[in-house]
Amino acid sequence: MDLPISLKQAFPLARTITLPELSTSHELWNNSKALVWLHLHEKQTIAQQVLALKAVAPQALVVVMSDMPNDMEALAAFSMMAKAYSNTHAGAEVLLNIASVVEQGGIWIGESIMQKLLGNGAPEQQKLEKALGKWSNLLTSRELEVAKAIAIGLSNKEIATKMSITERTVKAHVGAVLDKLQLKNRLQLALLVKDS
Repeated sequence: MDLPISLKQAFPLARTITLPELSTSHELWNNSKALVWLHLHEKQTIAQQVLALKAVAPQALVVVMSDMPNDMEALAAFSMMAKAYSNTHAGAEVLLNIASVVEQGGIWIGESIMQKLLGNGAPEQQKLEKALGKWSNLLTSRELEVAKAIAIGLSNKEIATKMSITERTVKAHVGAVLDKLQLKNRLQLALLVKDS
């Protein structure tokens, strides 16, 4: 797979390396705090891909890149200790900014997820949590299991497989959870679960 054009522009010395190639130089990567740009593919979950990379390069600073980024995928990446999450097609300037933040020990959170964390309803969520008290008491055991699966970034299909139920049943549970907790979307639910 070729490097994205903007990645080549930002980092002319960067090169594509497969996991098997990376694992052959295991000693080199074992203690390295190298910046690794992990381009996601659809054949494995984010967790599987990040864990495979971390097994070979445990100290690597992982930036997860997605062709079709979304907030739930970003949360999954951060739950796997990624240092950043980015669109594969982000411009060279953005990629340089990401690298700068991560190499200085920071975490790069994209604008979309940052707005959701800070701007869209954060005070409302705090009021809601106080009103609800212990939110998990409002859910059935199956709904709680679905909520926890959402918090780690699993899709409805992955939740259905994990719980041995249909995707339709998962959708029903998700709807019930959002309704009971008066939340607007899966992102708010994931944040609520992660914060408790």
